[in-house]
Amino acid sequence: MRTVALAAIALLSASSVEAQEFDFYANGPHRPDVPRPATILDYEPGEFHTDHGNMLRVVEAIASTADDRVRVFRYGRSVEGRQLILVVVSSPENIVRLDEIRANIRRLRDPRSTSRQEAAAIAQSTPAIGWMNYANDGNETAALEAALQVAYQLAAGEDSMTLAILENVVTVINPAHNPESHDRFVEWYNAFAVGDSSHSSLEHDAPWGMSTNNNHYQFDMNRDALGMIQRETRAIIAAHHEWNPQVFVDHHGQTTQFFMPPPVLPINPSLPKEQIVRWTEIYGRGNGAAFDRYGWNYYVRDVFDLHYPGYWDSWPALNGATGMTYETDGGGSKGYRWSRDDGTVLTFRDGIAKHFTASLATLRTTAEHSEARLRDYYEFFRSGMDEFAGGRAWKRFVIVPGNDPERAARLAEILLRDGVEVGVASESFSTGAAHEYLSGRSGRREFPVGSYVIDLAQPQARLVDAVLAPDAEMDSAFVNEQLRRRALNARRGSRAARERFQFYDITAWSLPLSFGVEAYWLEDAGRIAARPLEVEFDEANAGWRPPAYLGARDLGKLPEALRAGIDGGVSGGRAVTAYVFRYDRDAALRLAIALMNEGFKVAVSARPLRAGGVSYPRGALVVRVTRNPESIHERIDELARRFGVPVDAVHTAYYDEGPTGVGSNPVVTLRFPRVAVAAGEGVGTSSYGHTWYLLEREYGLQFTGLRVETITGRLEDFDVLILPPGRGYGRGFGERGAETLQEWVRGGGVLVGLGSAAQYLADPDLGFTTAKLVGREDGDGDGDGEKYLPPAAGEMMPPLVSSEAGEDGPLGVPGAIMRAALDLTHPLTFGYESESIAVLVSGSDFYQPSESGSSPVAFVGGDLAVAGFTWPENTQKYLEGTAWMIDEPLGRGRVVLFADDPNYRHLWPSLNRLFLNAILIGPTVR
Repeated sequence: MRTVALAAIALLSASSVEAQEFDFYANGPHRPDVPRPATILDYEPGEFHTDHGNMLRVVEAIASTADDRVRVFRYGRSVEGRQLILVVVSSPENIVRLDEIRANIRRLRDPRSTSRQEAAAIAQSTPAIGWMNYANDGNETAALEAALQVAYQLAAGEDSMTLAILENVVTVINPAHNPESHDRFVEWYNAFAVGDSSHSSLEHDAPWGMSTNNNHYQFDMNRDALGMIQRETRAIIAAHHEWNPQVFVDHHGQTTQFFMPPPVLPINPSLPKEQIVRWTEIYGRGNGAAFDRYGWNYYVRDVFDLHYPGYWDSWPALNGATGMTYETDGGGSKGYRWSRDDGTVLTFRDGIAKHFTASLATLRTTAEHSEARLRDYYEFFRSGMDEFAGGRAWKRFVIVPGNDPERAARLAEILLRDGVEVGVASESFSTGAAHEYLSGRSGRREFPVGSYVIDLAQPQARLVDAVLAPDAEMDSAFVNEQLRRRALNARRGSRAARERFQFYDITAWSLPLSFGVEAYWLEDAGRIAARPLEVEFDEANAGWRPPAYLGARDLGKLPEALRAGIDGGVSGGRAVTAYVFRYDRDAALRLAIALMNEGFKVAVSARPLRAGGVSYPRGALVVRVTRNPESIHERIDELARRFGVPVDAVHTAYYDEGPTGVGSNPVVTLRFPRVAVAAGEGVGTSSYGHTWYLLEREYGLQFTGLRVETITGRLEDFDVLILPPGRGYGRGFGERGAETLQEWVRGGGVLVGLGSAAQYLADPDLGFTTAKLVGREDGDGDGDGEKYLPPAAGEMMPPLVSSEAGEDGPLGVPGAIMRAALDLTHPLTFGYESESIAVLVSGSDFYQPSESGSSPVAFVGGDLAVAGFTWPENTQKYLEGTAWMIDEPLGRGRVVLFADDPNYRHLWPSLNRLFLNAILIGPTVR
């Protein structure tokens, strides 16, 4: 190891030149038999966009001619079936011992079995692993092109710098994290681009949905590492755990100038701040030196933080890597050429050159510091176990399967995919210091057999803390700066410019709260009888089907080890009168929808039900034998087993007590709704995708996507219309369209507005609701006002919070978890039995309750804040007494408003039934 003199490694040789003159092959000599990407593609970097298929061609050609340095691994397939690959490049000596290297790195991750002396020996004899991640936001196109140039340089380069990198680093190149986003954009751009630098040019204004950061389902892959909803995310996480890198760089764009670490505050409190600051400073200085040789501009410590654990810099950082985001300037929506504010022209080649330079500079720095980086990698896990053992109030987390064991199992699956050690209690146990998440109540608690147990005393302590802790504390310096800016704004007049707040993303995400499971954190972690859950995730060989044929989630989507205890099927034999099942789990809704999809009739009980000597809560679902064909008997058992729903066979309509049985008037047949979802210009693409994925993949409910401007001409074909968050409904519908929409509602339609779409419907001039926005009672509610939302797909910079209302109204909340109250007498809360629920509040859209409707979910009484940042003497003051969900009767129909999107990032499955009740219960039960 390290026979090449690292001190002799030269920076990329260059004079101060513009990047469009950059020579990608100056750092030679190169092996003549390894083809340059340009010779395969027939164009130079920046002249054309490379699609996924051509990327694979280049990789294959490089790998086949440099097989002593290069290995290619397939780690999965995207939603649309594209191959996901890793290109691994290192010296021939390292390539032949990759399994040994990976085994050594795995030993560094467990300080319980590896001593400091053993770790030091491994660090001295093992190359570091550097993961270069490209095309996460696939429409930020310079990244994939840079990946090909980096792969070529490492495969073919014979210069001292490249040889040192090869000897001291195993480089893992992921050229296309998100191939759907990339190909969707580049196919459109290649078809229409002319190289016009004017900002008004067509090529810089892609149609709706074509230039987004998002995958097939319009999920932002750079936020999905927390919930692991999409298959691309699950695949890359499994691959990450195969390689366990010490450095992870996620390449993005398009900022005004190049961004490189160190990051800005806040830093996730579960991370070792001193180590993070020190290493990002080392890498930042190394990158800066490489850029300074060219005279390139760049910036550090601004905009991009390391707080939310779902980014692809913070999630690797929580797994021990130095996780970093790089943002280049050229390419993406700026196309081949883009006019800067001073008249100079930025090119696609500029953006590629800077990513290429930063990638190699990072690998060079890793080579220079590989031993120290490996030592600190070991210390990351050792210090996490030591510090958290005594430095956190919580020592153990317990998740009780409860009424919805499948949802609890899904949370356990996320933890297992994270490499977290999860146990299952084989005997009941108790503790005197258990704290319930939502209520905050504490005291003695007994836990049943089958409870999931996660101890903080494990190698993944930092990641466990990040995703399960009840709250994530923010840096005091960051918080004080926001309060300073608030104070400055309070002294400024209504026309003066305001200081913008610096929140980049939501500030609360505790998974036990967002999943709505019965969960506790414990002050002690005494010995208990528990068996470890052991699950292997083989995403590289996971089956693939076209997305339209996948159907709704069922138990088959869960690993077998997590299905234990999730019972489903009919009990009590062949029903004479009806089949009844509780609406106490998400799977009950899947079963009801599956039955209705096949033409069976399903009813719901609007009151508590008594049938077959058993009591059922309101919302119980009833399948009456005489209303359905003979095939119902076999089919309901098959589907109930598939989804994991216990169903009772009832043999008489007579009920021994109570006012309601299966034949009573409050048991009403659900009308299977025809559903439309607004799409197109003015609708948030990610927001549309969240609703799309929920309906299609989670519940199997068919819908029709309609462009906003065409909706009012097709309303007669639908019973329910969903407006996802968006800012263009006022323009899209116009005055006449709004009138037509209201007529449709009065005729029996159900109109559902989510997030900023609710703002449009709350315009008092439109007459959809008597609910009004707090602080903007006289506003226009056009859906185009200022509302904080976390970064949307395609946005280059975060929409930082400000407030037009100043201190005369609510300040925008940057994504905090709040405690809301449920009206358990309202039909839209069927399926809920607890009077409280955790919801995410983002922005300043607080709604006064409707004067003529109801508030199924509202903020009433006590301290509402549960987790995340809220504004002192503002958020509580203005939020208390407002409604989070509003049901407004209008003629024979209803308007249902959600102050925030319940489908947001699909991180809040606890809210699924509220949203779906609006769709399925809304057209039937008033």
